[in-house]
Amino acid sequence: MKKLALFLALALLMATIPSAALAEATELAPYELVWYTLGTPADGDAAVMEAINEYLTEKFNCTLRIIASGAAEHDERLNLLINGMEKFDLCFVAQDYASYVAMEAFYPLTDLLDEYGQDILAQYPQSLWDSVTIRGEIYAVPTHKYSCSHYYYMFNKGAADAAGVDLSWINGDGTKMEKWESFKETLYALKEANASPNGYITNLGTGPFNALYPTECLTGNDNEPGVVTIGGDSFANQEPGVVFNQYDTPEFEAYVRDAYAMAQAGILPLDPETTVGLAEGDIAVQNQDSMGKCLPGYEAQYGIELEAYFINYAFTNTNKIYGSMNAISATSEDPARAMMFLNEMIASTEFANLVFYGIEGVNWNRNENGQIEMTNPKTYNMTTWALPGFLTAEPDVSLPIDMVDHYNAFAETLVYADNMGFALDKTPITVEMAAISNVMAEYLAPLCNGLSDPDENLPKFREALKAAGVDTVIAEIQSQLDDWRAERGM
Repeated sequence: MKKLALFLALALLMATIPSAALAEATELAPYELVWYTLGTPADGDAAVMEAINEYLTEKFNCTLRIIASGAAEHDERLNLLINGMEKFDLCFVAQDYASYVAMEAFYPLTDLLDEYGQDILAQYPQSLWDSVTIRGEIYAVPTHKYSCSHYYYMFNKGAADAAGVDLSWINGDGTKMEKWESFKETLYALKEANASPNGYITNLGTGPFNALYPTECLTGNDNEPGVVTIGGDSFANQEPGVVFNQYDTPEFEAYVRDAYAMAQAGILPLDPETTVGLAEGDIAVQNQDSMGKCLPGYEAQYGIELEAYFINYAFTNTNKIYGSMNAISATSEDPARAMMFLNEMIASTEFANLVFYGIEGVNWNRNENGQIEMTNPKTYNMTTWALPGFLTAEPDVSLPIDMVDHYNAFAETLVYADNMGFALDKTPITVEMAAISNVMAEYLAPLCNGLSDPDENLPKFREALKAAGVDTVIAEIQSQLDDWRAERGM
């Protein structure tokens, strides 16, 4: 309750602000919004900000000050701002969302959305609000971009054809695991044909494993132990709603044994620092991209035809949605005006384009397909996936021109986890989580990249997790999950 007085003052302030539907800019007192977000400071920022502020002054009699930085710097800065109760209005927030809510760092948004966020409410599905609702209240506006797990491999079709390796299985009728077997056979065939110019074919890591066996990560980290299954085609012998250690399963053992065998055969790079990518000319490149929307852009950029092998269907969970959100600070002196700004990012393509890309004819132009093409990223460079209005701003060259139509179709197939919005309180298991983090850092990546012999190190990994308290963590997660579900009559 340490911010009760602040909330009461803000509520009184909001009561004096006319409804967004009725208000004229001249009825509102001048105000500067301060927004901490992701991006790279650039030469053209001042001119873009002048254009943004001309728009906002006319619309809401406010101006905007953007303080953009890289993700690591932003996280550090936001932590200092919140702990110091510094005044600001808006911020990008990700996986620390629930912790900051517990600190009463963000302003509650339900009433603000009802009053000033009508365009946001009209566009957003209920599942997104479920994901960010904590104790019955919304504290952030998630980025509506179908944050999900949808892993695939991009095969250079021309290189595969030249090597005489058949890719027709990709579009066949096989099951998930049958196609995974065909995928592995293809990698060995490509290696035998010396199809890669760099001495290896592809890479693995944890992404494909997580895609093969859909789970809802309940700790806030996709790779930490303590998950429940999503859908009916995940880990065998695991009951829905029962928390378990995904690394103590036959599926994980099979995966890391495959990885080690591939590395020994020269299919995977033996240098952990090696990056596998299209720019390097590699033939089978891993990607995480909802609905494969970036594929046409990659084909145009590199001048190659790609065949995409999707490991599994697309699924999402709370952790995925937490990856990109914007919140209003509890220290904002005008939360209503902050919500007006967020709503305008959803309501106006003109304004969203301006914030995303800058000034037309200066920072960007349209190509022959109608996509937005930056003239020079050094003149203006925002991290667009972190911005509200992802479906409102027009697509750039990395996205199909009919992106919104693709997204609407994709929404029909996206599989949601059962416990959207569950947020784990890690306080009772802080010591165990820290110990588990150290174990993960030592063992997980080498095993999943084929750089560690599973005969020797998989038992050590599992024993180290036990010693770190993984069973205690799983029991605590299960207890909290059961209580959370019971409160909702689930």
